[in-house]
Amino acid sequence: MEFAQIGMFLAATLVLNLTPGPDMIFAAANGVQRGSGAGVISALGIGCGALFHAALAAVGVSALIAASDIAFDVLRVGGALYLMWIGVKTLLQARGPLLQNTMPDFSYGQLFFRGLMTNILNPKVALFFIALLPQFVNPAAGNIGLQIFLLGGIVGLSGTLINGFVGMFAGGAGRVLLQSPGTSKWIARVSGGLFVGLGIRLFLLERN
Repeated sequence: MEFAQIGMFLAATLVLNLTPGPDMIFAAANGVQRGSGAGVISALGIGCGALFHAALAAVGVSALIAASDIAFDVLRVGGALYLMWIGVKTLLQARGPLLQNTMPDFSYGQLFFRGLMTNILNPKVALFFIALLPQFVNPAAGNIGLQIFLLGGIVGLSGTLINGFVGMFAGGAGRVLLQSPGTSKWIARVSGGLFVGLGIRLFLLERN
């Protein structure tokens, strides 16, 4: 990737993982109820789930791209519409309190597994990976599937660090930050605008 593409990818990854969603809620809620360790373990499970989606995207997307121009166009248009849809939805969404305090007690192993499944069973994660990662692949750099998996790994690592931080500090400043209406609206505007922009960029993308 060129320097500008690297910057755009890192920005998209950062905003994606900073946007409050089921993964962040899960890590933060466990941190609030069970302490910092539980929040970090939850984040690690979520991160491993992201690797699962990265592997699926690497296999599926590389096969589609290699198959035909029609498959490429279907992926491009479908991914662009999906990104723009979630961008508009994020911009319009009114955010309320994000933390819940109603979860039963679990061991660290159970928390890791539940974090893993929370991510694996979220179809939006799979769709987002398929829509986002191919935009930053360079066919001249080698194996497309490996590039997609590595990019997905970066997304997963970033998410693990952010969710782990949120889970660790959820009992204090992190909890106040997540429940702040002003902060939530600011994050929603930035992430929504970025998703719409990425959707337009994908729609205009041409196959080399």
